[in-house]
Amino acid sequence: MELKSFISLDEAIKKSLKYKPKAGSKNVTAMDAVGQYSLEEVVSPTYYPQFDRSAVDGYAVDSKETISSNKTNPAKFELIGNLYPSSREKLRIGKGKAVKVMTGSRIPIGADSVVMLEDSFEDGTNLSVFVPVRKFQNISRKGEDLKKGFPILKKGKRVDPPHVSALVECGIEKVKVLSLSIGIVSTGDELVSGSIRNSTLPLVQSFFQRKGFRVVGHGAVEDNELSIERVLGTMKEDIIIVTGGTGPGEKDLLPAIIERNGSFVFRGLRIRPGRTTSFGIFRGKIAFLISGLPVAALIASENVILRLIHEWYGLIVEEKEQRNGIMGRSVVNTLGFRSFVRVKVKNERGVTKVYPSRVTGSGVIYSVIDADGMLVIDENSEGIEEGESVTFEVLRW
Repeated sequence: MELKSFISLDEAIKKSLKYKPKAGSKNVTAMDAVGQYSLEEVVSPTYYPQFDRSAVDGYAVDSKETISSNKTNPAKFELIGNLYPSSREKLRIGKGKAVKVMTGSRIPIGADSVVMLEDSFEDGTNLSVFVPVRKFQNISRKGEDLKKGFPILKKGKRVDPPHVSALVECGIEKVKVLSLSIGIVSTGDELVSGSIRNSTLPLVQSFFQRKGFRVVGHGAVEDNELSIERVLGTMKEDIIIVTGGTGPGEKDLLPAIIERNGSFVFRGLRIRPGRTTSFGIFRGKIAFLISGLPVAALIASENVILRLIHEWYGLIVEEKEQRNGIMGRSVVNTLGFRSFVRVKVKNERGVTKVYPSRVTGSGVIYSVIDADGMLVIDENSEGIEEGESVTFEVLRW
């Protein structure tokens, strides 16, 4: 793999956009949709609440009749009934009348407020109110939670628990979500023999599972072209990811396999770590080749594969928290490469200091676990000097 074949990350994304894999869709229950991506805008078909209802246990009254009420001069009402959340009847009150209501009960016609139990006294059918109440006090108004036509879910938005509550409130039972499957396989004799534990495959698998996709791990295959080709040919997922075997070494067999069964969209990126990241077509199927080293694989998964999936299907990107700080130590960059630098953040006398942890060390997963953030250095920069102001991403995998 020659350096001259490497392209920038942005150029790679641009070249890859036309190779969108044909993923499906499925209609699932609101509960099963959690963590997945909606393929349609979902709007509220009705108002919720569908009528004015009591927000407390108390008495529904006309607020105008409580204006001057107090402990020594309470407003007097006659109780004409009780309402519960399950009640179907629509009661009506007139002057000097009140209805006892429980939380969630429909407000009777003629009432515009609810007096709390502790601000009143009930004696048989007689009610004394000791405080004035405002119009609509202690009432949840019709449509207060959701108005008819309100967008509950945007197209491309990941379904979160609050969406489930809104969907259930509106009686929406099914949601159309993206059905995208990802298959991952690792290559390497050392992994098959067990002399080295395959920590990269579960890392990548758990990363994409956490992002809301169905992921299947296919284990490890030895460094043999026919064996690798046979395993790739059996993978039925929409996207294939292969870890390991992407470099220029004599046992890095993936390039020849891809070229024999398809073609490359790009071969190598100007990023650190993860420069051997490649994207090809294997027998008509999308195939990403990424490093077998965990940190490089993680950087490629987030900044190449996940970014492309978002672009292909119009998914709404989860915004990362950005923070500002001052470099506590200089860091050098290789001109032409976009570097993802793990950083530690310290508060020193009220100043946020950012210390580069590692640019290299693609196999040192602790450098990610111990990091507070990720500092991205542009390919046109030779580095960042101590004392310079920087913006970094807070790590949230």
